Amino acid sequence: MKAEFIINRPHRQPHLQRTLFTLITMVAWTLWISLWLPVLTLIAWLLGLESAYQKLGLMHPLQAADNLSIVLSIAVICVLSMGSWSQYNRLRFAGKQRRRGNRVLDIEEMAPALAASVETAKQLRARQRSVISFAPDGRMSVDVE
Repeated sequence: MKAEFIINRPHRQPHLQRTLFTLITMVAWTLWISLWLPVLTLIAWLLGLESAYQKLGLMHPLQAADNLSIVLSIAVICVLSMGSWSQYNRLRFAGKQRRRGNRVLDIEEMAPALAASVETAKQLRARQRSVISFAPDGRMSVDVE
């Protein structure tokens, strides 16, 4: 089912409205994920994830004072690595045309590729839309509407 009645023009929305809708969407996703947390916790307990956490000698996140610094340092490393990688790609590929344009084919080159006569190829190129029919022996012809 096509939803042609939905108008999607975010560039015409005010900045405040777009920001508000983004915030509402983030809150809705956060609530949706938080509803699944008890189920995910149960699955982790059944898989023995808490005992693995204790056997590794890790402290509970609420009990360790420097866990926040570890998390922040990992976040900074991630930001720096992703930022440097994106900067490298921007410097490498910015402003460069990576695709070459196609050359226009001659009618004499196009006709053998289509297994058609030169006049059939001229008719195909002259029209925006063509109806093609094939004879029983495999010859192609353009029907005139």
